[in-house]
Amino acid sequence: MTARSKLFRQLSSRDELRRKLIELYYTRRLSQREIARIFGVCQSRISQLFKEFSLVARNMSDAVSLARSKGKYRTFDPERDAELAVELNALIHTDFYKERWRRKIRIRTSTTHLGMVIFLDKIAKSNDLPAVKCEPRFSDKAKRPSRFKKASEYEWTIKLVIDESFDEILKDCDKGGYVERLSRIRKELLPLYFTRVVECDGTIVLTTKRAKITGKIAIYSKDFRHLLSIERALRKTLRLPAILCSPDKRDRCAQLFMLLTNRKAMKFLEEMNFLHPEKICMKELAMEYVNEHAKPEIVEEINNVSRTILSLRDITIQLAKERLSLPRGMKVLQSRDLIKLALQRYFKRYASKPLPSPFSLFPFL
Repeated sequence: MTARSKLFRQLSSRDELRRKLIELYYTRRLSQREIARIFGVCQSRISQLFKEFSLVARNMSDAVSLARSKGKYRTFDPERDAELAVELNALIHTDFYKERWRRKIRIRTSTTHLGMVIFLDKIAKSNDLPAVKCEPRFSDKAKRPSRFKKASEYEWTIKLVIDESFDEILKDCDKGGYVERLSRIRKELLPLYFTRVVECDGTIVLTTKRAKITGKIAIYSKDFRHLLSIERALRKTLRLPAILCSPDKRDRCAQLFMLLTNRKAMKFLEEMNFLHPEKICMKELAMEYVNEHAKPEIVEEINNVSRTILSLRDITIQLAKERLSLPRGMKVLQSRDLIKLALQRYFKRYASKPLPSPFSLFPFL
């Protein structure tokens, strides 16, 4: 008797066998032939079990579509993707939207910042997900809130397409409940969730006060309940000095922040594993200069990083405008191509201005 046949016989309980078939066929989206190979039995035996358990098999159209997508869109794996699940939920709880698209899940947002494109590209690559697609678009400024009146007319829609099996772990309707459950069940993943939320909807600000460098980590959102749930998790679970401010009357945005003059906040910032290059730049500056005297050369270094980020943003906007004028089939770029074009143009335009290390160390250069 083979090891696989033994596995099949070990599932002696019919309920256990039915649950296993449901997991393999519907959740992991394997074919009956692949399931038969796992159990070491013939495919007809699996088909027979489907009839006995009243399980509905795929029709020919769905089977063909699934076969074509194999290898491109991997299925959700609870063991492998525990951290990815937290990251994706942080995305759709902030700047990103989740939508069903051709039996897949598409996660998308619009941006003018090259750093956001790099950020999503890193998540996709490190988790063996398909390449991020970038589509230029013309934005309607009239629909923008007052805080963003100076926003550009041109931007990029960036899209990450994943298998529909990820839908079961994406909780976009109950953000506060998700944060509370994460605090109770997997509190070790809370720092990762907060880090990704900061990268999408937050910032690291450095300023001068009483001749010293100071700053804060902040998140801005109109969803006050979501920020309240994060504030509770930070204060009660992680014991961090989080401060929540009520919504601004101008644009109804609430703010959750931690002052970097606090040692616990600085220690937490040190442990935050950012992927977003702009946040990495600001973190490095904060770790080096917070509580230092605000010497002119330090202030100038901080300002230079801010100017470089704005220069890269302007280039990214210009590329969107140029690509939008191309024929329909030539507009869309993969994220890596867009990043490469933007960095090449930066070096051509600003040859004497070195890029901050999080950008210059990108694998294209």
